[in-house]
Amino acid sequence: MKTPRNLTFKTKIVCTVGPAIGTEDKLVAAITAGASAFRLNMSHSTHSTHRQYITAIRAAERATGTHIPIIVDLQGPKLRVGELGNGVSLIPGREIILADPAIVRRKRLKFPDGALPVDYPSIAKDLKRGDTILFDDGLLAVQVTDVRDPFVKAVVVHGGLLRSRKGINLPNVSISASALTTKDRRDLEFAIAEGADFIAVSFVRSRKDIEQVRRYLAQRNAELGIIAKIEKPEAVSALEEIIEVSDAVMVARGDLGVEIPPSHVPLVQKRIIARCNYYGKPVITATQMLESMVTNPRPTRAEASDVANAVLDGTDAVMLSAETSVGAYPIEAIAMMRTICTEAERELLSRRRPAETYQRIPSASTENTDAIAAAAALIAENRRVDCIATLSYSGETARLVASRRPRSVILAVSTVAATLRRVGLYWGVYGMKLDDISTTDETIEHIKKLLVGKGYFDKGATVLFTIGRPLVARSRTNMLSIETL
Repeated sequence: MKTPRNLTFKTKIVCTVGPAIGTEDKLVAAITAGASAFRLNMSHSTHSTHRQYITAIRAAERATGTHIPIIVDLQGPKLRVGELGNGVSLIPGREIILADPAIVRRKRLKFPDGALPVDYPSIAKDLKRGDTILFDDGLLAVQVTDVRDPFVKAVVVHGGLLRSRKGINLPNVSISASALTTKDRRDLEFAIAEGADFIAVSFVRSRKDIEQVRRYLAQRNAELGIIAKIEKPEAVSALEEIIEVSDAVMVARGDLGVEIPPSHVPLVQKRIIARCNYYGKPVITATQMLESMVTNPRPTRAEASDVANAVLDGTDAVMLSAETSVGAYPIEAIAMMRTICTEAERELLSRRRPAETYQRIPSASTENTDAIAAAAALIAENRRVDCIATLSYSGETARLVASRRPRSVILAVSTVAATLRRVGLYWGVYGMKLDDISTTDETIEHIKKLLVGKGYFDKGATVLFTIGRPLVARSRTNMLSIETL
């Protein structure tokens, strides 16, 4: 049975938008090459620029007839050095002083000559003697020798040129700053106003950080999905509780790989993905996946292996950052990632056993919904069903079916545009718009005609429907039906 090629892709590809793909024509090319979702990094650019990107994304979405989720990635309490002009040379063995200029002024003190400015008001409160401070993704390191509020003295361990606005990491230090900064609140308001689909929360430490964001959204009647970025050791320790309260999780290997030893990152990645799979929550693997393609037309062998192994680990999505935002070969990077994912998916699906679909997904809203999803995946495997069509208002059934990783195409059929976009982040799930619903039988027949009429499948294809009956009451999924087109 012929299936449209784009529906056979299982792993989703999240692409960061920037100057390299920020126009409608480039975004159409990105979607055609395999992009599934677009990320806006609020650490860079202005609201005006991001608004232009969102307009272009929605135009590209209409042009390609797809449903594309937009992820607004909050900066969070990212610590950075201040303005340093042409940079400052850190010489091993030399002593330096760090302080937040605003706090120094507030205390009516003089900012020491040659001191490093940092935008971290609590630096003297959170640090103690012996702590390590890392700059520029861990390339430069100093060790704290003395703390006298508001100043921190440190000796340079690994030197080099430190430039303006480079990031600061504090391994094994509990930061007192709120997970939701003033800038994050402005960016959240922007995301709500512009109709984003997901919010990615940076530097999550516990479930409280996610619950804070959820309360903020609830107060504004906003239903954006919340993605927890795991990039702090505290988050790894609190992984289970964070997954439970999040809508999705991102393995943010950039800061994570600075905060913990690089040798630990692969195993932590596997653990995060495995627990997300257990809870039935989508998981994105991110950072430097095809980094060399920022400047080169082909990836390294190690990068290709990295992407493939993430797929084999069970990730729902992989992410491109600089490769698509500022890279010289953004479309080639997307196409390459799609090719690698497709090869790895063949191997992944060959390993699946139908018995695995029986495992209950803890995040299901009801046991009945989860049982229907498990049964749908199992029947689809045994009957070699061409498509599982889940009629849903929320997309939950599609998520629970996808968690079982069936070979069949999964279509989330809905009248709700936000749902069609949200499922775009789920493994193997694609949205199909339904204008209205009537009785159960009439709706099934209407969907069958759409599947053939829109070229999704040929006549004779087998489709397994999951539906909540009665439809008009928006009942939870409680029915299975196997139909032939």
